Amino acid sequence: MNAATNQILSKRVRELGNLPAMPSVLNSLTEHFSQDPSRMNIRKVVELISYDKSLAAQCLRVANSALYHRYSEIQSVNDAVLALGLGRVRDIVYSCSLPQLFVGAKQGMAPATFWRHALGTALVSQHLGQRLAVACQDKLYLAGLLHDIGILVNALLFPREFAAILHTAETTEVPLCEVEQQVLGFSHCESGRILADIWKLPASISTIVEFHHTPPTEGDDVELAAIIYLADLLCRLRGLGYGYYEAREFDLGSEFAWRTLTERYPVAAQMDMARLTFELDAYCVEVHAMVDSILAGHAK
Repeated sequence: MNAATNQILSKRVRELGNLPAMPSVLNSLTEHFSQDPSRMNIRKVVELISYDKSLAAQCLRVANSALYHRYSEIQSVNDAVLALGLGRVRDIVYSCSLPQLFVGAKQGMAPATFWRHALGTALVSQHLGQRLAVACQDKLYLAGLLHDIGILVNALLFPREFAAILHTAETTEVPLCEVEQQVLGFSHCESGRILADIWKLPASISTIVEFHHTPPTEGDDVELAAIIYLADLLCRLRGLGYGYYEAREFDLGSEFAWRTLTERYPVAAQMDMARLTFELDAYCVEVHAMVDSILAGHAK
């Protein structure tokens, strides 16, 4: 984002109201999750999660789910954290906490629709990263979950304009970010970056929030950006999007982001594209079920 756009948007944010602050427990956990795993204070993580009943309950629910095939029931948060691992616990913390921050958004997009896309992108990103054995796998879930937070920023700060933007995108079947740019002069990529900076999210996550529609070709987060771009696009075109049809075909092999990955990971260049596309399509069906389960657990 150029300096002029940043200045204009930041000014409008100050004029129109405050953005949601990250809850103190989530802010504290973010600081711990950003540390080197070998130096992380697991006891403190357990303590912070125990302060939040909904987080504690969700960790216990997942740890005792069929996914982990436990022979005996896990009854403490400490045992749940040890059983799940810090990476999965981090994913649960964000998946449970973030939807609560934007309950006041009058964005014309059903909250469940938004979070289905966010969770779907997170899961597909993880899957694609595992298939390619990329080095950034530990960042993929969180980057996928947060990539569209600018949509919620725009919905909170510009509710009337955003309702019109969503209606136009639905009726013209074009990407949401293009209509945002036409109406507001910026997209959720730029406004999301401002929120990411306010929240002091890790630099790699902030970069993804800003560039998930225009992945960079250089820098430390090239692979991460390429995977999030592809997962976001695939979800939007496979029933995990913004609740409307986008008139665009998905040809994985012709996407610039995929070519970026093939240059860095030989395994990607050797893959059968038709087979991989079929596999990803099938995985999206599985993701629908997983997202429904996550959201149902959160509702409880």
